[in-house]
Amino acid sequence: MSSRSPSRARRLLRRGLVALLVVLVGGVALTRGLAAHAESAYPPLGETVVVDGLAQHVLVEGEGPPVVLVHGAYGGLHDYAATILEPLSARARCVLWDRPGHGYSERPDGPADPGAQARLLLGVLDELGLERALLVGFSYGGAVCLAAALEAPERVRGVVLVNGPSHPWPDPLDLEYQVGGVPGLGWLLSETLIAPLGTWLGGGAVAEVFAPLPVPEDFAASPVGLALRPASYRANTEDVRLLKPFLRTQAERYPELAVPVLALVSTDDRVVSPVIHLPQLEREAPDVTILPVEGAGHQLLYTHPGRVLAAIERALEEMQP
Repeated sequence: MSSRSPSRARRLLRRGLVALLVVLVGGVALTRGLAAHAESAYPPLGETVVVDGLAQHVLVEGEGPPVVLVHGAYGGLHDYAATILEPLSARARCVLWDRPGHGYSERPDGPADPGAQARLLLGVLDELGLERALLVGFSYGGAVCLAAALEAPERVRGVVLVNGPSHPWPDPLDLEYQVGGVPGLGWLLSETLIAPLGTWLGGGAVAEVFAPLPVPEDFAASPVGLALRPASYRANTEDVRLLKPFLRTQAERYPELAVPVLALVSTDDRVVSPVIHLPQLEREAPDVTILPVEGAGHQLLYTHPGRVLAAIERALEEMQP
């Protein structure tokens, strides 16, 4: 009995390793197939400009004062193209930008916190020859816009925030982001299992972004599939891991924020707290106006595009060019 147990254990181990290998190989194949499908469904919409040797994907439409639209986590410039671009481009020169590592923009080799992304954004404006732009940031994009305004206030007309984070929060990072930062393991999971699992099980996460409202049908235009590609997923998880420490430092500078800020805040946002972030920014920065959106969740671009558009138009009217 004892002489056969090690042999049986070895057989079970071999079977387990073979099963794991099959899962991983199948996951790689499925991940690549899903990435190809996402790139077919959400192709590049604009042009490429090169900043610091990095290709940045931008879509420029319309004439008038420059308005730069910066997307949130697990999103891309397609989110603005599908929601407010058409009416806004009738009165402004709209610049939609895929943040580095997202959509079709390249990411630096080192950590790219909102400050590093803001410097790339300012480089995009240089390449396009734009001055005094109005910056519009949804969710994570709001932190990038605030960083750009602090970095180069003379280049910025003002900032419109749409449920943007501005301060560190007390809750620990979700396990997903902690695991994503484990050397080797995060890479392995992103290359094999994240896209299939995200495609099959991601409905709950999407529902949380829209809660308490239902997910609208037109959210199908959002390039979530691009965000589940391995490199983009790693960029998203790194973004989230870097956000809290970055905001802890950036918040100390808000008293010197020299541009006006107009902030849309959803009262029922379950992603970016309507209490922790922008109300604190209003107390600490010189010129912040909050516009509450009652009964709405985080994803205002798809549920309340008219409110987002109205806030941008108000900023264009009230903020000096």
